[in-house]
Amino acid sequence: MKRRLPPLYDAMAFAASGEDRKVTPAGSRSSGALRRALLLVAAGVFVAGSAFAGSRAHAATALPSFGRPVTVLNGWGFEPNLRVDTHGRMYMSVPNTASSGYSFIWRSLDGGATWKWVPASTPYAGKISTTCAGGGDTELATDSSDNLYFNDLYLVNFSTARSGDQGATFAPATCAAVDSSPDDRQWYAVRGDPTNGGDLVLAYNIAYSLANPGAAGCQPANQLVVQRSPVVGDVTGQSAGVQFSTYQGITSVTDTSCPEGIMGADELHTYAGTTQVFVPHDNAALTAISVGRCDLVAYTTSPTGFANCVDLPVASFPNDITGGNFPVLTIDGAGNIYVVWEEAAYDHANFAVTGDCVLKMAVSHDQGASWSVSQVPTPGLHNNVFAWAAAGDDGRVDLAWYGTDSAQPAGATGGPTSAEGDWSLFVAPPINAGEHFVHRGHIFTLLGLSDPNNPLGPSLDTQRTATGDFLQLRIGLQGEAVISYTDSNHPFEGLGEAAFVRQNGGSSVLADPQHAVVPGAPAASDSIGDPAGDATLDAAGQAVGSFPSLDIRGASAQLAPDGQHYRLTMSIGDLTSLSPPSTAGGTDLVWQVSWLRPEGRDAGGGGDANGGHHFFAYMESNNGGAPACYDGDAAFDTAGNGALRSYPGLNQITGAACSYTPTAPGTITIDVPVTDVSPTIPIDSTLYSVTASTMTLTEPANSVPSVAGIGGVPFNLIDVAAPFDFNASTSAVTPEGAPLLIALTAGTSAAVAVVARRTRRRRRGASLE
Repeated sequence: MKRRLPPLYDAMAFAASGEDRKVTPAGSRSSGALRRALLLVAAGVFVAGSAFAGSRAHAATALPSFGRPVTVLNGWGFEPNLRVDTHGRMYMSVPNTASSGYSFIWRSLDGGATWKWVPASTPYAGKISTTCAGGGDTELATDSSDNLYFNDLYLVNFSTARSGDQGATFAPATCAAVDSSPDDRQWYAVRGDPTNGGDLVLAYNIAYSLANPGAAGCQPANQLVVQRSPVVGDVTGQSAGVQFSTYQGITSVTDTSCPEGIMGADELHTYAGTTQVFVPHDNAALTAISVGRCDLVAYTTSPTGFANCVDLPVASFPNDITGGNFPVLTIDGAGNIYVVWEEAAYDHANFAVTGDCVLKMAVSHDQGASWSVSQVPTPGLHNNVFAWAAAGDDGRVDLAWYGTDSAQPAGATGGPTSAEGDWSLFVAPPINAGEHFVHRGHIFTLLGLSDPNNPLGPSLDTQRTATGDFLQLRIGLQGEAVISYTDSNHPFEGLGEAAFVRQNGGSSVLADPQHAVVPGAPAASDSIGDPAGDATLDAAGQAVGSFPSLDIRGASAQLAPDGQHYRLTMSIGDLTSLSPPSTAGGTDLVWQVSWLRPEGRDAGGGGDANGGHHFFAYMESNNGGAPACYDGDAAFDTAGNGALRSYPGLNQITGAACSYTPTAPGTITIDVPVTDVSPTIPIDSTLYSVTASTMTLTEPANSVPSVAGIGGVPFNLIDVAAPFDFNASTSAVTPEGAPLLIALTAGTSAAVAVVARRTRRRRRGASLE
């Protein structure tokens, strides 16, 4: 639940002196040239040297690279959390909707290449196997023993559960984890294994403003609190992550200065034998950043398990305003603390943003007692939001955010909320880590409350809230950056898709020379291989299978000889029978390839206002019957289970354009008319994040046709392959009858291309195909 009314590119750019530097990029270019320069098919991550912390110079590092962005195919993607366990397994969660009463959790067992709901999920819907209400903010954590902790907000309280088997089951669970209400925006930090002597620390708001809307002088004020788990007296750890101790206030409900706005994620670090929790937050006026700090102590010392709590001032900016969308804190291996937030010049008398939204970073070397503040250089970007930082060894920090080169137009007052443009996922240096822009339009922050074009706030403006209020960057086992975010380019743009990207080369955030460079396979182009035996129904506490008839071995894309069709192929373990396996969860089988096509706009406003499409094509067999093929644009099913991604076919593909071989392995070939799946104004000729998948349904996928992006049928995701990109303009035409070139070795590509920098060009008029 978000707060609503009323309720580097050069490390040396950061000053050691602590002054608040205003960095103006030299050599500014025109908007069109700048846009072309920023939207590149390349990626890099900023690995800050100790100069970032203001202590010493740092040698130049190798520019990192990223793999193909992964589009999560089921559910949807509002504010995706991200956690990595000690074996490299990854988890993401998002709230479904308050009306659905539950949230989603995905799991990746292959380093983020593919994602499916955890096995504890119910078929088709994705709700984990607890009876508790939820659907608000979500939070995950993993511990040193790879236990998984889940927290689902429903305002009245938190629903919590723990899994000891990587999400196959969740037990025990509780629907009232804390001793307060109403509650808002929870975050977790872990030390060791809470089921065996460790700690799980929860930070959140007691949201008195929700219980007393419009209360004068913020009284009672929202209160920043922390709680520990397991609870006092639990020597076995059974309550770990399920029930929490009595809360410890860091701010006061009677403080008339209104010090608590909303907090960002908490972090733990041990200094000289004392473990402390740190929580960043802004004030209610959005004009200051502070960090709450408490010592963790024995329950015999304090009934809450905390002592010596203080609220430490970080930065005050009475002539500016922060967007209020979660200041973020991270701590490196040496105990240096970093806080990042967004900030813009603001006319408080007239409630007007008067400048660009920039990123600020504060650094402390003394446990938060003092801070140096600098502006993060983002040359060419006028508005930057939702920055998330993650630290490694001493002075090494990664930073990711959404940014755009669009400024608010003359007369507008909402900053990012007024700046309509193409928003991309950036890392420092400001290079597009997601290849294509991920959001079209505005992005809402609390800066936008002053925008006269948005007088009712974000709840009634889905275009501005599709991305939620944050993305997340974590550090993988090899010191690499891994990022969860939202891609919202779709006809029904208000419901974005969860997405993920992983660093696959270049410098890590680890200082050890043996681990200073991230190892990884090059980003795949044109085709991909997929391991055998991973076609399973992950639901109801089990991963059932494998199903050879739904087991992807590889996929590819090319341009057909006529130049008017995309030829999509899938290699499947066994297509000698299309009959549905009795335990696969559905009688309708789908073999699908999907991809993203961002769309531009011309000077007259033509093109897709929502930024693009998620096109697909599939072969389908119902009850073992003769297969049929369709193409279309992805939709959302909203009939009874919140919001669920769906893929209802629109145009049927017939004859030789829809074929398969009844062999083991078998091959499916679909020739998709380019005109069926082309944006009016494509930004280029590339099909992004081409993803092969197999599904089971209870009825044909287009039984409920898509109307304005709403429709389709829920499905079980059985198998999914890692994504690859396909550039039609460089595709070699394959002669009819030529053998299908698909790598059958797990996790490799038959045609791996070096990732080159390809310039995004905005064309007016005809398609580039």
